[in-house]
Amino acid sequence: MTSSTAPGVTRRWTNFAVFADEVANARIWAGFHYRFSARVGTDMGRKIGEHAVKNVMQPAATTSAR
Repeated sequence: MTSSTAPGVTRRWTNFAVFADEVANARIWAGFHYRFSARVGTDMGRKIGEHAVKNVMQPAATTSAR
């Protein structure tokens, strides 16, 4: 990933959990959140994502061509 606020810098992560941890830590270090709120938010995001995959992201219904 690249950012317009950090020209020439490219960041890479091995999986989404590592990315989420880095974002949570950055928000703590910036003083936006406490560690507890970052953990709660990360856990909540994971649960919402799992719910969306299981309940919302279903195959589209198809109709047979006549």
